[in-house]
Amino acid sequence: MRNPRKKKEYSTLMIVSKNNPSVKSFSVRTKHIERMKYYIISLGLILVSLVIAIVVLNHEYQKNESAKRDLERFKKEIAGPLATDTNIARIYIKKIDSKLIQIKEYLKKRGVKELSSNIGGHQNVKIKAIASYKYYNIYLASLLKDIKYLPLGYPHANHRCTKYGYRANPFSGRGSEFHSGVDIIGDTGDPVMSTANGTVIVSTWHYGYGKCVRIQHKHGYQTLYGHLSKINVKNGQKISAN
Repeated sequence: MRNPRKKKEYSTLMIVSKNNPSVKSFSVRTKHIERMKYYIISLGLILVSLVIAIVVLNHEYQKNESAKRDLERFKKEIAGPLATDTNIARIYIKKIDSKLIQIKEYLKKRGVKELSSNIGGHQNVKIKAIASYKYYNIYLASLLKDIKYLPLGYPHANHRCTKYGYRANPFSGRGSEFHSGVDIIGDTGDPVMSTANGTVIVSTWHYGYGKCVRIQHKHGYQTLYGHLSKINVKNGQKISAN
């Protein structure tokens, strides 16, 4: 047998105005009045949550505004000048690249053909800055390596007294003869250095040159150092240019 439904209980609330003699009343279920304190507590918690949310949102807003100001300052003080510097750097890199191509062609005309075929024209390759710097570092290391085997400069730091080519006969002064070397003034015992890396292939006395040393270099080059007071190397010895 079913239990009869519990009868709903109502309470009457009366509102009396001090300035108005009329009375307003309305009915509210009694359970709501009994639960009023819980409603008030719940409302208070909701209000507290709203206040906390407003404070947090305001804090985040301030952070975002600060970040925006920092970003604008970065664009103005750093990004702008950096972009300008980057463009200037690209212009200089392009000029460097052009000069490296000229060096490559210069060496190629003189028989230096071991340089990488990828060297030069780097500006046509779209790569990042760091990779670009690594590219040029590798290229310059390769260039330095090849230059060390290319005879450059003079074996002794002093004045040249006779140049390469035709000259008057130094003994009779009559007629001319072809001088196939360069004479450099020096004192007995002065050091004579190789002008490039290579291997000694001759280290003995030779007619017309006296004590002399001939060195074989890469790319088909040879250098001969004559009129020496003493020979300090031997055949087959590897020579490094200092």
